[in-house]
Amino acid sequence: AADEARNAVLGSVPPGRVTPAMLEGVLGPAASALHAAHLATRRFPEVLRFGRPVDTPPVSVIIPLYRNLEFLRFQLSAFATDPAMREVELIFVLDSPEQRDEVEHVLLGLHGLYDLPMTLVVQSANFGYSAANNAGVTVARGQDLLFLNSDVIPDRPGWLPRLAAALHERPGTGAVGPKLLFDDDSLQHAGLYFARDLRGRWYNHHYHKGMPRDFAPAAVAREVPGVTGACLLAPRAVFDAVGGFCEDYVIGDFEDSDLCLRIRLAGHGIRYEPGVELYHLERQSISRHAGYTRGVASEYNGWLHAGCWSALMEELMSKDWSAEAGQAVGRQPSRRAS
Repeated sequence: AADEARNAVLGSVPPGRVTPAMLEGVLGPAASALHAAHLATRRFPEVLRFGRPVDTPPVSVIIPLYRNLEFLRFQLSAFATDPAMREVELIFVLDSPEQRDEVEHVLLGLHGLYDLPMTLVVQSANFGYSAANNAGVTVARGQDLLFLNSDVIPDRPGWLPRLAAALHERPGTGAVGPKLLFDDDSLQHAGLYFARDLRGRWYNHHYHKGMPRDFAPAAVAREVPGVTGACLLAPRAVFDAVGGFCEDYVIGDFEDSDLCLRIRLAGHGIRYEPGVELYHLERQSISRHAGYTRGVASEYNGWLHAGCWSALMEELMSKDWSAEAGQAVGRQPSRRAS
C-alpha cells in the first residue's frame, strides 16, 4: 500500500543521517508522491450521530481520534459538567477505522450517560491529522471551528465562550489559542513562535514552555505569531478562505503552524488568551503511529514547512513579540509567500 511504502521511505535512513540534500533529491520526492497516492484512495467517510444535533451551534468542536481512547471519557465528563458545551456541536473524527465498533460502543454509552449530542466521522483509512480535521469540517455547521486534541482536558466550565469572546473582540482576528498546561501545572503552550536551530532548520516553539502556571509573561493576552492546533479556534469563513489544513504533511507535525501562517498571509491576526486554561497530555496518540516512530517523518514535514514558509517566518520573527507590549511591534507581515 502507498502509505506503507511512504513509511518505509521515511524509515529508510536514521534521523541523524538525514541531510537537506537527501530530503530534496531522494526522500522528499518519493515520500510526497506516495503520500499523494495514499490520499487518492480516500473514500467518503461514514457519519454516525448520537442524539439530536444542536439546531444552530455557534461553534463546532472537531476532535480527531487515533488509536488512543484513554482520555475520551475524561474529556467528555468535563464537557458534560459545562452548560456551554450543550450548545455546541461535538464532532469526533476517527482516523483509525479498525476501531470503529469500539468507538461507536464507547460514544453510545457516554451519550446515554451524559445526554450530549455527538457526531462520529469514520475515515476510510488513516490519512493523518489534517485530513481528519478537514473531514470534520465537511459536516460541521458552526460559524466558528474549534480544533481540539483528544488529550486536552478543560480546567473548568465556561472556557469555550471566553475563548470565543477573545476571537471576536478584535476585528480581523483569524485564530485564537488558550494557555495549555502539563499535568504538573507547568506551561505547555502560551503561544507559538518560530526559531532556527544550530543547523539553520526552522522549528516551532511554545513561549514559556516548562515555566510555572502563573508565570507573569504568560498571563498577558497578546498577539502571537501562531498557536498550537491542540486547541485552536477560528472563524469558519477564515478557515475556508485559506483552504483548510494542508494535507501534504504526514502524521502530525507542522500542520497547525502552516494553517497559522496562511491565516497571517491572508491579513488576519492571531492571539493568545491566558484566561482560558486547559490541560494537554502532549503527544499521547502520535507516538503510536508506525510512520512516526520509525524515522524521519518530522524531518520531512519540517523540510516541507520551511520550503513554503521560510521567508514569512523570517519576517515574522524579525519583529518584537514582547508580551509586555501586548501586541507585536512593527509593520504587519506582507502578503508574499516563499
